[in-house]
Amino acid sequence: MKVTEEIFKKAEKEGSAREFLFALLKEMKGGNLSRRDFKTLNHEEIILRIVKENNLEPYFSLSGSKNIYNALRKAFRSYFRAKVEKEWTHKIENWRKELEVLLSKAIADYLVEAGSVSRVRQLVTLGWIVLPYAVKAYRGGRPFDSFKDFLKEHYLRERFNSYRNLGFLTFRYHILEEILQTFFSGFLELSIYGLFVQIEGVVWEIFVKNNPLELDIESLIRKRNRKFITIQYALKLITENLTGDGRVPQVFDWVKFVDFEDDGRLNRNAVMHGISVKFGSKENFLRLFLLFDFLVYIGSCLQNGCCTK
Repeated sequence: MKVTEEIFKKAEKEGSAREFLFALLKEMKGGNLSRRDFKTLNHEEIILRIVKENNLEPYFSLSGSKNIYNALRKAFRSYFRAKVEKEWTHKIENWRKELEVLLSKAIADYLVEAGSVSRVRQLVTLGWIVLPYAVKAYRGGRPFDSFKDFLKEHYLRERFNSYRNLGFLTFRYHILEEILQTFFSGFLELSIYGLFVQIEGVVWEIFVKNNPLELDIESLIRKRNRKFITIQYALKLITENLTGDGRVPQVFDWVKFVDFEDDGRLNRNAVMHGISVKFGSKENFLRLFLLFDFLVYIGSCLQNGCCTK
């Protein structure tokens, strides 16, 4: 009386636990089971046989169950969940190892091109993760003072135009153009909202959706009904490679809303949940744009084997 996951899922649609057993047996018999025949069966004996033949002993317990039918249903749920957890753990271990190797190589290329590890570390400490061209422009002190020329219209348009040729940005390019136009129109808050969302979209694109290492990772995430890749996780991996300290930059770190001081500082959670209203500044836009540009660079490294300058 072996029960496959497909049979279990069909039977699981039933409301009551007793109906679950009926649906289970009916599926196993190819639909040839009447309700009259079901009533004549020794349900307790059948359930215990199903438990034995499907190796459900570690999961079968009457404790916390309304009846033996419910105990069987819960045992199958735990059994198939455990299989998914085991599959998930194995895939994630391999996926992480391979991803970290590729990411380490991309960051090594980045550091060589940047030409100064100490300058990169200083910028990350100050909350700025930027491409080599910005690292080379940094002269110490407040980063914005060194980077504000990157806000000039001709420069931003040039950078945004360079995204047209990147496959993983093609379908979202029209949104990026709208964000840029919003910034030039003086709507700083709206342009920052847009960049926050697109940064997370790019992380999804490069770490999950088009991940060449594990193309089925997305379906496995859905199967477990939880998220795995977040912007915080991605940035933690990146900062570990950049500085040896895997702290999440303050802009994307979790904050306790009641303790958040809305003094113009930039924090993703506070902004996207409406707690912060004083974040609309050119400096904050530039900080996000340079991070976005950096992630595009890393994305091109991971997906194409070479980095976009």
